[in-house]
Amino acid sequence: MPPEVVRAVDATARDVGDEGWVEADIPVESVEHALGELLRLGADVEAVAPAALREAMAATVDAFARTYGTG
Repeated sequence: MPPEVVRAVDATARDVGDEGWVEADIPVESVEHALGELLRLGADVEAVAPAALREAMAATVDAFARTYGTG
């Protein structure tokens, strides 16, 4: 991840639940850029907001599932 994203995570990280998840605010240039960056992390990340990013993540994952025959 770019250094500014790492700094943002370090500055805003807060524990969520008992399974080791962390919620953090990261800077987003655009939905398209954030989508590509977050997809690199696979299932180890969940986009909570903005809604447009969450929707783009869901649509992309659905497309992957259809491509690989599991959706």
